[in-house]
Amino acid sequence: MIRSREFLITLLLNGLFPHVGMSQGQAVAVSAGPDGAALIALANGRKVAIRKERSQAGIGEPQIAPDGRVGWLAEYTVDSVSYPIAGTLIVWRAGKTIRRLPAGQSFYSWAFYAQGKQVAYHDGPLHGELKSHCELRDVKSGRMIAVWDGGKQAARLDSRTEPLKQ
Repeated sequence: MIRSREFLITLLLNGLFPHVGMSQGQAVAVSAGPDGAALIALANGRKVAIRKERSQAGIGEPQIAPDGRVGWLAEYTVDSVSYPIAGTLIVWRAGKTIRRLPAGQSFYSWAFYAQGKQVAYHDGPLHGELKSHCELRDVKSGRMIAVWDGGKQAARLDSRTEPLKQ
């Protein structure tokens, strides 16, 4: 209910106060549709539904980069677990999926960096992480730029933190 309300408020505000210089085809909001697929609202009022993948139950942590790229974690149903697992980071732009990055096991968090040209993420096992594992990757090529394997404490990634160092 809260996500739907936030989505509607975003659409209303963007309709009343359009962003200066924003392309009419640029994403302004992303959320989970009623069936769990990603639903992207564009500046021109159009909505784009992204087809779900096999076993996908929903999406998590949807984000929009400053350059208009959109990303989310595809969450999958797994027989041995009672909740969906974030197994793929999907990046979309201008009508198509431009990058799919599978988790080693499960994603904990992720963020866009470098205006959307890079993504950083923290992944690991479902339970009992002994060592945090984070990667910084180029969106265009999928190439790993940096990796960090640290202590037991989890590394929360968001757009306010500094990029990982090589």
